[in-house]
Amino acid sequence: MGYQLWVSHVTGYRRKGTRFSALKDIFVDNVTAKTIFEPLLCCPANSRAEDAKEALKIREFDVAGVKETEAGDVTGYVVTDELTDGDLSLSVKKIDAGLLISDSTPIAEIFSALTNRYFAFVIYGNHIAGIVTRADINKPPVRIYIFGIISLFEMHLNFWVKHSYSDNSWVAIVPEQRLEKAKEIYELRKGNNQDLSLLECLELCDKRDILAKSKEFRDEFDMSRNSFDSFVKGIEKIRNELAHSQNSIISNTEWAEFIKIVSDAEVFLTNSDNKVEAIALKGNDFKDMLIPSV
Repeated sequence: MGYQLWVSHVTGYRRKGTRFSALKDIFVDNVTAKTIFEPLLCCPANSRAEDAKEALKIREFDVAGVKETEAGDVTGYVVTDELTDGDLSLSVKKIDAGLLISDSTPIAEIFSALTNRYFAFVIYGNHIAGIVTRADINKPPVRIYIFGIISLFEMHLNFWVKHSYSDNSWVAIVPEQRLEKAKEIYELRKGNNQDLSLLECLELCDKRDILAKSKEFRDEFDMSRNSFDSFVKGIEKIRNELAHSQNSIISNTEWAEFIKIVSDAEVFLTNSDNKVEAIALKGNDFKDMLIPSV
């Protein structure tokens, strides 16, 4: 399926919704902290620490806000596991600016906001109204964003395999057992789908191995064989978590590793988008025709 998926080889027109930036814009504009934050449970400042701790543990909350009055603003917070006996006020922590995000913070930026901390308080209007934790990335809106990244990533790999290995020469370097598996999948899927190719029926790991052997491809993205191999294995790990995990997509991945994989995938897709489009336009014979002004 070459670059035609992104750019018409006849007109040079970039098809809407095929850029990574288009996917990201959807989530920047429409899916924000407001979509996933939870209301912040608060304790009265004059509470007993042991009573607050019991109430929080029953509700399975790790963090709670603290208010001087029920109708007042949040003035601090407590961490459930750090509560002991005595006055709650002795355990109250100050909320500094580094712990605050706006309810309009895009999903993509929430990842980095939680890089060095497990949670962030969400400002809604002029008040702290909610909390976002790392566990919230398991919610459907975030899963959909990550799934979109991985889907685009695999589509780009398909392009680069086709581009790096003309006339399907990649077939010769795929182990026979892996190729036979792809052929079986192809036969099951093809039905009336005339556009389906054998390449699309390869596993992600097969495409990784094919491209890792292409010096042309590695040089294009300034990657060593080992770095590319490690990069795709990270993507594959998250994809498998998305496909098979019901509760947590990071249960087997350290948070810092997860953030790096997603960030590297975003950078790769942005670079690949530009490269794919440039390659397509070089082969365009009618670039003056039907090119929209926007």
